[in-house]
Amino acid sequence: MTTQQAAQAAPPKFDNNGQYSRTSILRYEMIFGPGYVSTGGAATTEDLCRRIQGALKPGARVLDVGSGIGGAAFHLARTYGARVIGIDLAQEMIAIALERAEKESLGDQVVSILGDVLVTDFPEPFDIVWSRDALMHIPDKPRLFSRLRSLMAPGGTLVITDYARGKTPGSPAFEEYIKKTGYHVVEPAQYGKLLEQAGFTDVVVDDATAKFIEILESEADRLRTNRSEFLTVFPENDLNYLVERWAMKVGFCKNGDMKWGIYTARS
Repeated sequence: MTTQQAAQAAPPKFDNNGQYSRTSILRYEMIFGPGYVSTGGAATTEDLCRRIQGALKPGARVLDVGSGIGGAAFHLARTYGARVIGIDLAQEMIAIALERAEKESLGDQVVSILGDVLVTDFPEPFDIVWSRDALMHIPDKPRLFSRLRSLMAPGGTLVITDYARGKTPGSPAFEEYIKKTGYHVVEPAQYGKLLEQAGFTDVVVDDATAKFIEILESEADRLRTNRSEFLTVFPENDLNYLVERWAMKVGFCKNGDMKWGIYTARS
């Protein structure tokens, strides 16, 4: 992997009130799976790859928005021969991705940059824009989707997973959760309409909340099963925090407050 410095000045350090400190990232990796800090880890990556299989060709140019610690980018390059630029606001995410890249031996197939996708310049348009559970951090969805479309080659493919709102307003507990995390979420159908308004075509909205619940419960079960491994690195309070937080999200989904969407579209 090589490192590309964004043309703009480096943004202020972003860790989302400690959520993306190095310790928190590595702790999240223990529940999401090696290389990932997003729902479903490697299994979700494979699901998304199946959904856009026709676009994943050797040499395909991919922009991974909110690329985290690099798991998806490495997979797309290694398995499909894609050329991936990963961009993330969180300094520690990029730092860990660069460290992991030393073991991947992918040369310049994967590039990681610290920056804001809304303002960062790129040398050429992308065939695929990919994002996993990251766009909830960006409040101005119309500006975001317009920007993503402008970065894509004609006929390019967009694929996104993102947290979503179930009902408006949600329960007081859910609204407090959204406030504390700084997430900006909309209902899946509205998400799809915003993509269409930005000029995307063939928009497919998959309300995957039932799958989200299944994944959350499976991840929490795996963490409990691997309890001894987790406790060699992190304290028991951290394990309890993650299990409780996953149970909280399941509760929000079952109560109708929270959803999880998978979206595909063409530029």
